[in-house]
Amino acid sequence: MIYTTQGVMQRQYTQLDGDDWQHLLKSVKHPQGLQASNEQIESYKHTNAPYVVYGTSTGLDRGQSEITARSILFIDVDDNGKDYQTEAHHIDAFLNSFTVNHVIYPTISNGIKPSERLRVAIPLDVELDAEAYRKVWQVLTHYMHLKADPAGAQKAFKQLQGLYVYTTQNAPNEPIIETDGKPLDTAFFLSKYETLLKTVSKSSNPLAKPSVNQGVPKWAMNNRKIIHTLLDPETHYSDFGGWDNMLTSIGGWVFKSTQGDIELSADVVQATNDRGSSPISFDDLKHKFTSWPKHWRY
Repeated sequence: MIYTTQGVMQRQYTQLDGDDWQHLLKSVKHPQGLQASNEQIESYKHTNAPYVVYGTSTGLDRGQSEITARSILFIDVDDNGKDYQTEAHHIDAFLNSFTVNHVIYPTISNGIKPSERLRVAIPLDVELDAEAYRKVWQVLTHYMHLKADPAGAQKAFKQLQGLYVYTTQNAPNEPIIETDGKPLDTAFFLSKYETLLKTVSKSSNPLAKPSVNQGVPKWAMNNRKIIHTLLDPETHYSDFGGWDNMLTSIGGWVFKSTQGDIELSADVVQATNDRGSSPISFDDLKHKFTSWPKHWRY
């Protein structure tokens, strides 16, 4: 099934009928065009850019529903220190060696932010749940030697995927479209996961959970958890059981650490929320903030 939104601030999905892969191909072959400044593009991402989820959802309210399966796997690649053409053709060659259909296209940040900034989309032969999706994603990124955003696996079932938007900035980098192959053989790549675990140590595994440090007080472990999340909320929000839980935990931590500075707590919550790919709208966050401090103590 196809679930779309216009801008990451939109809280409702629009459900479309049709074939997921064909919908994606059409969006890449006939993209929206945009001629705007870097600042205008940033605003456009929040309000008008096309985003999508392919798979199965329990409902159309993004805040209340859950994505239970995905039919197309996405990999976001940036900051590998390579140019778009080099990285895109490297990925293309790897996937072609397995005769796998795929599209590779520059993101809306390509040409604005440094490095390659590209997105890979691969149709799956069967829909995958969160755990299987994470494993396949990890195997692919490892064997393609990609420095990919781990939020694409950890937050995969809540994360919207930006469709291709043709801009003045990313125009020099054209998409790659491969349709002569077949969907990814998920069983084959899942079978490689156990082998991967034996060859990659947990310390170098971006998706591995940190081990418990014996002898470290609970308060220190909690502080580490909060600070990791402040630095990268997209990657660590799931440690709290959800985006809302993360925000109220951070707010409570700041409130306690500052002896009840409610204004600073609100500022930190707002700043953290704004760094999400699908942040809570200002009005919704304001409404939630009226109840959250009732549970905070110092």
